[in-house]
Amino acid sequence: MPQFKYRKPQGYIPPVGHEELLARYASGERYFEHASLRHAILSGRTLSNVNLAHADLSDAYLDHAALDGVDLTGAVCVNADLSKASLYQCCFAHADLRGAVWYMTGLRHVSFFAAQLDEAKYLECLQWSDDDERPGLMPHHATKRTCFVSYASSDDALAGRVAEGLQRANIPHWLMPFASWFGRDSLIGDRTVADHLRRSIGMCDVFIVALSLGALESRWVQFEIDVATKLHRSVGRPQLVALMGDSVTGTAAALRDFEVIDCVGEHEAAGLERVVALMRR
Repeated sequence: MPQFKYRKPQGYIPPVGHEELLARYASGERYFEHASLRHAILSGRTLSNVNLAHADLSDAYLDHAALDGVDLTGAVCVNADLSKASLYQCCFAHADLRGAVWYMTGLRHVSFFAAQLDEAKYLECLQWSDDDERPGLMPHHATKRTCFVSYASSDDALAGRVAEGLQRANIPHWLMPFASWFGRDSLIGDRTVADHLRRSIGMCDVFIVALSLGALESRWVQFEIDVATKLHRSVGRPQLVALMGDSVTGTAAALRDFEVIDCVGEHEAAGLERVVALMRR
């Protein structure tokens, strides 16, 4: 990681809002520590060698932005949207990234030391330049079990209740509702998405599938089950769990490695409690 060196201008006053920030950036200023950028619209903007340490970027739009050598140490980026942004040699050490959106964000030499990433969204879709960097993303989760939840769009409600239970228990989890974004199976054959799924499932401790008639018809859910099962049989992880949301039949052979939890009707509440208890083992 680069050593950030910025000279604080004499009489410095932190900028307020993205318009002031961009105007001062265009004039050559690069020191913006403690900037107030809540709800700032920086979509598609390029910022190079900028000091945004301890800035407030809560709910800011940074999607498609290009950030090169930006110091965000201690920045507050709660619910910030970084979808499809390109980040190179940036530092998020001690930053508050709770709820931030990372869909297809490109990372190269980015530090997340001691950053808060609880409830961050789409970490499984990050575009890593180097596989060796990935383990450093969530150091604060090292003592917690993480899970990957696979489900069809028809099971959104059940998956949402699973996520709520995990969130209340402060358990890191990834939900993958591909069908609800793009239309069922429209991404089958997309190698990039398939590779992300393999990596994400390989990183989790527990793989949970909401099994229903809709899931049995989803080629993506079947793909995820196949990946998780092969990993479990070859390396012993992730642990495999199936939530039975419907009365489905003919799945005994495919689920012989799974712990099956009944979530049909009146059994759902007890089933979801079992999921949380399992994650706390």
